[in-house]
Amino acid sequence: MAGLNVARFKRLIKFGLIGTSGLIVNNFFLWLFYKQAGIPLALASPLAIAIAIFNNFTWNDLFTFRENRHRRKYTYPHRLVRYYASAALGGLINYVTLLALTHFFGWSYLVGNLTGIGLGMISNFLLSEFWVFRSQKETDG
Repeated sequence: MAGLNVARFKRLIKFGLIGTSGLIVNNFFLWLFYKQAGIPLALASPLAIAIAIFNNFTWNDLFTFRENRHRRKYTYPHRLVRYYASAALGGLINYVTLLALTHFFGWSYLVGNLTGIGLGMISNFLLSEFWVFRSQKETDG
């Protein structure tokens, strides 16, 4: 990471807090879709991930990256699309980890999901920091 300055470290902490809310949202919807609605795990997981991504984007947009809001290069819909695109990598890491740990190693689906979420967090933060929420000044300078 190109220099972990104080502002970036604070954003990382906020990002982690938002990620924790996303973890709760993801696991709740995974449980709801898989255990309660009987949707197959291979479909329930991407649905839960998509809902958690929207939760995380909304809170990161309002809270984590709010200091550059007046200088943002991209509109809300454009940021949302960019966030989903960047979070797709983290979501893919989450999904593959969940399926691998449950199918090949017999782990609980919730523990496998938590592990996948943890592994996807790093790519999500880096892409959010350097691509999704960049200000005009950072992209032009």
